[in-house]
This record gives sequence, structure tokens and C-alpha cells, in this order.
Amino acid sequence: MKHLMIFAIGPVQDFIATARRSRDLWYGSWMLSELSKAAAAQFPPEALIFPSPTGPQALKPGSDFNVPNKIVAILDHNPSSTGEEIRSAILKRLGELWEDAHGKIEGKIKEKLAKDQITDLPEFYWVSVSYDDAAGGSYAKARATAEALLAARKTTRDFKQAIGDHSPKSSLDGARESVIEESEYPRPGAAERVERAKKLYRNYHARQGERLSAVDLLKRLGGGQHVEKFKSTSHMAALPFLKKLGPERTKALMADLRALFDKPDWKDMNIGETDDGALLFESRLVEGIPSGPEQDALRKEFNQVLEKHLKTDRPDPYYALLAADGDNMGVVIDAQADAAKHRALSQAMSRFAAEVQGIVERNNGVPIYSGGDDVLAYLPLHTVLNCAAELEQAFKKHLPEKDFSAQKNGETVSPTLSIGIVIAHHLEPLADVLELAREAEKEAKKVDPIKKNGLAVTLRKRGGADRTVSGQWGILDARLETLIRVYSTKAISAGTAYELQELHRVLSKAGVPANGQAKEAVCIVKRKKKSGGEVKVKQKTLDAFEQWIAKDILPLDELSKEMIIAGMFAGASGTGESKEEEVAQ
Repeated sequence: MKHLMIFAIGPVQDFIATARRSRDLWYGSWMLSELSKAAAAQFPPEALIFPSPTGPQALKPGSDFNVPNKIVAILDHNPSSTGEEIRSAILKRLGELWEDAHGKIEGKIKEKLAKDQITDLPEFYWVSVSYDDAAGGSYAKARATAEALLAARKTTRDFKQAIGDHSPKSSLDGARESVIEESEYPRPGAAERVERAKKLYRNYHARQGERLSAVDLLKRLGGGQHVEKFKSTSHMAALPFLKKLGPERTKALMADLRALFDKPDWKDMNIGETDDGALLFESRLVEGIPSGPEQDALRKEFNQVLEKHLKTDRPDPYYALLAADGDNMGVVIDAQADAAKHRALSQAMSRFAAEVQGIVERNNGVPIYSGGDDVLAYLPLHTVLNCAAELEQAFKKHLPEKDFSAQKNGETVSPTLSIGIVIAHHLEPLADVLELAREAEKEAKKVDPIKKNGLAVTLRKRGGADRTVSGQWGILDARLETLIRVYSTKAISAGTAYELQELHRVLSKAGVPANGQAKEAVCIVKRKKKSGGEVKVKQKTLDAFEQWIAKDILPLDELSKEMIIAGMFAGASGTGESKEEEVAQ
């Protein structure tokens, strides 16, 4: 008799989201994939249904293959002992990862508490359902039963937590206690505060305000060779600016910035380890240095270098976090009547996941996670829309409707990809940005409750309200691209969007119909040329605005939000090379 086994590993979202730095976010995702690989490797390759690796090498520690936290397999024997074998493999791999991170700690930590926190980190859930297909037993029915049992098992979660000596709580998750002795931290007014700040970073990669648990230290110090290609959110924010500077000016600027760290006063500050792009942001350079004469001196020299090379020009401090998720995957999986068809779907998802890294990196971004139908990455503003479009097309290519489809509420649906993008300040807490990205992803799925396949973009600017726009692929992205080209031609000013916003507030209260609002909006667009510019708004552009408002019934406040967001993208692109004749074609 066959046994369908489902094994799940946690925690997932909470563990990944507790991140202050981009490295923390990446490592949380990477580590969970490593633990899932260790679990999947305990099954015979032919037993695995999901994931479906291309070969045994894909499940080797440190491979580029990402494994989701849920594993589905079919065994020809009773799996009563398999659960414990998998648990042991996961704990063994976790121990190896902790040893890697622990070996980089140069100071002392609370060893027992640290070990307890690491051991208590993973959660394990598994269920098994027997069925006999030779006697008419249904794989689909067995899987449905197993999924229900797994959901029930998760509700009986084991609650446990390692308790220490009531030290300050972690700065990342606020739950676990810090394992770094308080005596290691700089004290207010202490003469040696700068030396203590240097030592704190050198020993633990912690800044003066960060209290880190063992799990935090694992994120901050683990990863080995995979960390080398990792870039910060500050670097992502600076990339469009560096592109506009060009290679020669960038090289000269970076040489002078790095020269600051060759001086005895700054050499031990560990600032030189920062990514090239992050060097352009003063806040990143001084965050590990206590306020005082040393910090003031670095600020002064830093700004002198920027003024020499850039005068008053500065990079825009915003980057993009992209979260994507497959649509209708539950009903499509349920429609796969047997294990062979489910495995074929898993293989298609694995092929898509394997392509994600190349797509993201080709667009100058960093993939955080790509497993199955789930993608998380961060990118510079000037490439994120193109990256999103490539991901959406790649997903459809690997999971076409002709091969995978299902019935939902009387309609035929197929796997599609909905994508949420957040434009955020590079110093915005990553946990908050990740939450926004997940919310944007949910908004994208709402554009069509049945077929989904949406795009949503949220702009979070410091000191202002969040702005979110959403629509279906082929509509919203096309309109954003048109608006980006409008801004790139310098045909209209940034103030146009805000005037349309005010127009909507006034006219909607007066009950003016859409076609009347459209005519007044077109008059504003004609009048609000780029300040000091000579470019005249072409009729095709005006027709496009009228089409969106009067015929597509796009409310003026929605259009104004799209224009503000498009302005952010256009400012990052900074080309100004688009021809006005291309607009609205």
C-alpha cells in the first residue's frame, strides 16, 4: 500500500520578516530553503512529488535550487520512522549553519542561551495518508485528506521558547533575548565609546543600537560564499544615479570616497565594507559611529567629496521590493488527478524558479527567494517594471493554459502570476517594506477575483501617505510605461499630478461626470508643461489622457497616483531620450 506524506517546516513568514537589513531578509529565506533541502534529500528522488528537483545534486547543501517549506512525497512503506529521520536531518543542517555563523563571532556570547534559541527555532509538521491505487484508491482524495490533516496539525502548534536571564530583547523580533553581554555596548558619555562601537561591529556585526539573539547572529553572520554577491538596499537605491554618472565619473567618485577609510581615524570603522552604491549615503556611513567629533569629521570630509564630484546633485534614496505569487495554484493542483500529473506541474514550477535568478540579476536586482510559484527580490527603480514583466511572461511560458488548467466558479482558469511592488526609502525598516509588498501582492490578486494576473505598485515616501495603484497586466503596466515616457520627454511637470488630484476633489463633490472631468484634466495637462521646458504636449498624449478618464473611466485621483508613481520611475531612468512621438502609441 502506498503512503502520501506531507512534511512542512516553519516558522516561515514571521521568521523571514524579522529583518533590519537586507542581509537578514535574504538569509532568513535562504536558510529555510536549506532546511527544506535537507528534508527533501531524505526521500528517494523518485518518491518526491513536490518539489521535483532535476537530480540529486539540486538537493546538495548550498545549491542554487530553492525548496519551498512544504514537501509532498509518495512512499511504498509505512513512514512511521521517516518523520524523525527528517527531523534529525534538519537539525543537523541547522547545526552546520550555526557553526558557520558561530565561527565568525570574535567576542563572547551567552553560549547556553544561544544553543537553546537555535535548537528551538525550527517547527516540524508531518502527516501521512495510506491509499491503494490498484484497488481504486484516489491520489487526489488522499492528498485532500492529507492537506486537511496538516492544517489541523498546525493548529496544535508546540509553544516553547528558550528563556535566559531577562536580558534586553532582540532588536529584530522583539521576542528572543539578546545573547550579547551588555558590557560590550558603548555607554553614553563613555570616553571609549568609539572603540566600543568598532569592537561591537567587528565581533558581532552589530551596530550600537542593535541587540541580537542567536537567531539574529545566524542571519547576520551566516551564509558563507553566498553572501559575496549580496547587495544592500542602499546600493539598489543608488544604482540609477550611478548609471547616469557613467563609469568614469563613478570610478573617480568611489576612489575618493574609499580614500576616506584609508586614514587612521576611520580605518577600523568597517565602513569600507559597505557596497559601492551605499557609500553615497551619509546616513549609512555614520550609523555605526557614536555622535561626537569623530562622526562630525567624517561627515565633513564625506560632503566635501560629494560636492567636488557632484556639486548639489544627489541620488534618490528609493528602491523597489518585488513580491510575486502564482494565481489559482490551489485549484490547478487539485485538478491534477494523479501523482504523475502533479509531478509534471512541480517540474514546470521548478523550471520557472530556475529562470527567476537570471531574470532578476539581468535587471540589476538581487533575488531573495524563488521557490515554486513564489518570488521575492529587490531591484533599482529603473529596471523593476521590466523585471516584473519578464517574470510574468516566464511564468506563463512554463505553466501554459494548454497544459495546466482547472474549473473555478464555472470558468476555466490557468496559472498566472500576480506581482506586488513597493517603492520604499532605503532606510525604511525591512519588516515594514516586506509587509507592504505582501499587501501589494494581495491587491494585485483582487483586480480580477477569478483569473487574477494583476500588478500593484505601492509608493511609500517618508512623511507622506502610502499610494497604491493596481490593475491587470497589459493595462496598468502599459499605462505606467506611457506616463514614464511622458515625464521623460519633459512635456509635463511633476505638479500636474497634484493639480489633477485637487481637480478630482473639487469636481467629484460637484457631481461633474467623467467626460467633463476629462476635458478639464486635458486643459490642465496642456497648461502644466515642464517648468522652463520648450516641449509641447502632443495631441496623442492629450488623447491618451482623455481616453483613460472618459472612456476607461479611470478616476482622476487614481490617474494622479499613477502619475506620481510613474514620475518616480522616470526620475530613476533619467534618460530624457524618449521621443514625444512614441507617447501613447
